[in-house]
Amino acid sequence: MRRTVQKRLRDFRAPDEAGAEQRAWGVVHAAYVEREPVRRTAPRRRLAIVPVLSVIVAGLLLSPAGATVGRLITRALGIRHAAPSLSSLPSPGRILVTGPGGTWTAAADGSLRHLGAWRQASWSPRGLYVAVVSHDGLAAVDPRGNVRWSIARPEVSDPSWFSPTGYRVAYLSAGTLRVVAGDGTGDHPLAADVAGVAPAWRPGYSFQLAYVTAGNRVVVRDADTRQLMWTAPVSARPRELLWSGDGRSLVVVTAHAVLTYVWASGVSRSIRHLPGGGTGEAALSPDGRQVAVVLGGDEVAVVPTGAARGGVRQLLAGSGLRDVSFSPNGRWLLVGWPAADQWVFVRVAGTARVDAVARIAQQFSPGQAGRAFPRLEGWCCTVQGTAG
Repeated sequence: MRRTVQKRLRDFRAPDEAGAEQRAWGVVHAAYVEREPVRRTAPRRRLAIVPVLSVIVAGLLLSPAGATVGRLITRALGIRHAAPSLSSLPSPGRILVTGPGGTWTAAADGSLRHLGAWRQASWSPRGLYVAVVSHDGLAAVDPRGNVRWSIARPEVSDPSWFSPTGYRVAYLSAGTLRVVAGDGTGDHPLAADVAGVAPAWRPGYSFQLAYVTAGNRVVVRDADTRQLMWTAPVSARPRELLWSGDGRSLVVVTAHAVLTYVWASGVSRSIRHLPGGGTGEAALSPDGRQVAVVLGGDEVAVVPTGAARGGVRQLLAGSGLRDVSFSPNGRWLLVGWPAADQWVFVRVAGTARVDAVARIAQQFSPGQAGRAFPRLEGWCCTVQGTAG
C-alpha cells in the first residue's frame, strides 16, 4: 500500500500541468528577450510561477505528504522554469549582496550596480550609505560606490549601523568589538575577547549594543559610556542577534533554539526549540513576530518569537539552501539557494506564491571564470531611519 501511494505521488500531475509549464515558459522567455540591460521606469513583471510540487509554501505544516514533497525538491535541486535573469523584485526596496564578484545592489526594477571589490557589507538605516569591509579596513560608500571615509584595522568583519540615525557603526576586528561614528571619526574599542557573532544595535536606544563574549554571554552595553545595561549566559553559542524594530525584544538564535528576551517590567525569556540538524542563517521579520531560519542547509522554516502563537512552519525544502532576508514590508522572504544557483522569493503574507530567478552567480560575477554564489547582506530598508 505504501509503495502504491509513493508511486502515485511521484507520478501525480496537476490538470494541464505540461501545457501550463509551456505557456509560462513562453511568457518568461519573451520577457527576457525584450528586456533592456537596465530598465529605469518599466513596470515590474511577475517572475515565473513555480509548478505544483516544486516547493512548500507559507503556512503548510509538515506531514507525510509534505515530507515527500521535500524529497522531490531535493532531487530536483531548484525551481523548474525559474526566470533566466533578475528583471524585477516582487516588493519595493534594494537588495545588497557580497561575494567573489564584490559588493552589488539590485534595485526594484532589476538593475544591478557594482559597488566595489569588498568582502562584506551592511546598509545604513535609510540606505544612503553602505558600510563595507576589506580584510584590513572598514569604509563607508554611497549607493554608487564612492568612498566617503575609511579606516585601517586588521581582520575586520560584521559591520552594523545604529538605527534609526546611523550615527554609529559597530564592527569586529581581530577578536575586539569596536565602534566608530557614522562620519568615520572617533573609532575606539568597546570590548575585548568577543565571539565572532555580528553585533546588533538596539533600535531607538542610544547607543545600546548587543554582542556575544567568548564565554557565551550575551551583553547589552552603552557604546558611548561603556555602561553595562544587561547580560545573560547562553548555554550554546549564539549564531545571530536580532532586535525587533521597537527595541523591546532581542532574539538570540543558537544551533537548536530561538530565545526571545522581552523588556517590559524586567526581562522575560521564552525558548522555541528547533528540529533538524542545526541552524544556519536567520532573519527577523520587520514586525518582530517571526524569525526565518535555515535548518540543516536543506530547509527554511519560520518560527514565532516570544509569546506569539503557532509552531515551526516549513516554507521551502531543498538541498544546499543558505541564507534568508525579509522584504522591507515583511510580505516576502528571499532565500538564497547556491546549490541550484537560484534566488527564491516566497510570499509569507497574503496569498501564497513563490517566484524564482536562475543564474544568480553569473549575474553578480560577470566575466569571471570561477563564478560563486553571492551572500545576502540585506533588503533595504526594513527600519525607517531618520538619517544615513
